[in-house]
Amino acid sequence: MNKEQYAGMLKDICDTHKQGGDVSACIAKYNERFKYVYIYNDSIFKLLFGTPENESITVDFLNAALHLYGSNCIEHLSFVNPELPGAFNKNTTSDIVAEDQGLDRIVLEVQHVEDKSFNGRLVYYAAKHTIASQVKGQFYNLKNLNLISLQMFVGFPESLNYLHMIRLKNQDNEEFYKKQTITLVEIPKFLKGQYGADNSMLAQWLRVFNGLNKEKPIPVSKGSQFALLQEKAKLCNFTKDFLVSEAMKMSDREYELYVEKKHARAEGLEEGRTEGRAEGRAEGRAEGRTEERREIATAMLAEGDSVEKVVRISKLTETEVLSIKASLEH
Repeated sequence: MNKEQYAGMLKDICDTHKQGGDVSACIAKYNERFKYVYIYNDSIFKLLFGTPENESITVDFLNAALHLYGSNCIEHLSFVNPELPGAFNKNTTSDIVAEDQGLDRIVLEVQHVEDKSFNGRLVYYAAKHTIASQVKGQFYNLKNLNLISLQMFVGFPESLNYLHMIRLKNQDNEEFYKKQTITLVEIPKFLKGQYGADNSMLAQWLRVFNGLNKEKPIPVSKGSQFALLQEKAKLCNFTKDFLVSEAMKMSDREYELYVEKKHARAEGLEEGRTEGRAEGRAEGRAEGRTEERREIATAMLAEGDSVEKVVRISKLTETEVLSIKASLEH
């Protein structure tokens, strides 16, 4: 199922649970209609790629994303706590964190919505994971760090590439530091672009993901890691308790609440405090909400969502959404 269908299922489960209805029957209805879950959902992705029982799938996918071959390949992984302590008790949590046979660290993120802090957030994550993976007793002897971000938006609209590997370099493009790499994979660009001739392992993985999300699994070799993922991603494998838990905290309403949960609230309150008046606070919150709604609309349009859906979720007017869409097309 796709993102919208998965969110609709969770909303139905949530409503049924709250009303005291038959949740098992509700889930059974979706098992009859759909065979697979939505791969890029955060919790689903963590279960499929962040657990020891699925280590072989994760190893194969990471080797593909990092273009590792032969003796450079990741052979096995150990999953580590994705939460890192921070200053003033503020912790940082990544989606999936693992170490390979050389104790080099690999961080795998799925990013759904682009906002102003996105690039800074990835650099911040990379810095914290670099510190966390330093060799004990040797302060400046650092392990390799690969941070991979699967993006549901386009970060480099002018580039023909959907895969971007970022390292510290000088003005002559000479690498200054080779042990820290941020890899960005632009999913919408791959799906909409002309990459039919790309037969890389990463491209094959992305096609497998897309096939599952469309309920049209592509043919794969029996016994391959692709086939194993297709088996693991079946909706029937996910328990009632898991789906109810997810339903109570995530649905398409997440996009509506994003405005209040993220920067809009902080920006609005901060501006209100600066003004020192009640009307200042209200104005600050309103401006913050509008800006965040525009960012959400931009991200959704970049993913290919319809104008009608973007209007419904972002709460912007149709004219505003069409204006944003026009700016993206030029």
